[in-house]
Amino acid sequence: MKTNMAKGTIMIVSGIIVTFFPSIISKLFYLIGMTVIIFCVINIIKSLVSGNPVSVISNVIGICVGSAITSLPYFMKTIIPLTVGIILAVNGIDYIGKAISNTGSRILNIILAVVALGLGCMLLFNLVKAGNITRIIAGLVMIATGAYDFFIGRNSDNGNGSGIVDVDSYTVHDDNRFLK
Repeated sequence: MKTNMAKGTIMIVSGIIVTFFPSIISKLFYLIGMTVIIFCVINIIKSLVSGNPVSVISNVIGICVGSAITSLPYFMKTIIPLTVGIILAVNGIDYIGKAISNTGSRILNIILAVVALGLGCMLLFNLVKAGNITRIIAGLVMIATGAYDFFIGRNSDNGNGSGIVDVDSYTVHDDNRFLK
């Protein structure tokens, strides 16, 4: 199907940009956010000149949205690894509690506690590096998903190009030996 091939191509290109060219994404968010802010400031000036205070309020909200858009790359780099680090650290403490209270396998709980606490602390104390690793993993997943969609789209054509199987031209043989 051509839709899967197009979706796969877009995912592969997006994954390559996310994995290997992260500055493009940051600049794109800054450009979009600054465009929204500038547009809202111009509209506020127009509203003040025309005397329409309702438009001023909506444009102030637009400036807040533009500011949020410009800070989104920073959010993606720091807040997500921080949240995952806290979750892993709490899970590690939970596994320590399970190991102490003999719930399940004690050795497995100790191993899981050490791994979860180690990863949680690594994420908490190296937010930027953890954010970069997360970005690379997400980009590689996007590339793999895109390659899969592209492969499925390329190989799912049934010959007539429409994606619809022609059942009228298929002949079913009446064979009674299967009816016994």
